[in-house]
Amino acid sequence: MRVEDLETKNISAIVEVGLYESCMRERKGYSSGVRPNHWMPGRDYCFMGQLDFIDTDILKPGVTCKARGNFIIASVDIEEFKPGYCWHICEANKIMGYGKVIEVKHIPFQP
Repeated sequence: MRVEDLETKNISAIVEVGLYESCMRERKGYSSGVRPNHWMPGRDYCFMGQLDFIDTDILKPGVTCKARGNFIIASVDIEEFKPGYCWHICEANKIMGYGKVIEVKHIPFQP
């Protein structure tokens, strides 16, 4: 199956987000509302999503925080997206940090 042919679904979740100090050298961090690439291990495609940080405006390198995440993911990956699931947060193909599902808030109905 080609990536272009994948069906997608919207998911909302509370996630833990962390940025690696070694990857964010000389940078202040990410501002709330950031839309990085989200790479799932074992996939050759990423998913889209916005991270709105809870209780902070800037996530600094070496620190973690909770965020509200709104994502568009491939339908075939919905079963993976549950509490404890982790993925890479990237800029292009460079890993900058990670995301981890804490609580799924909304998954669309699957007939």
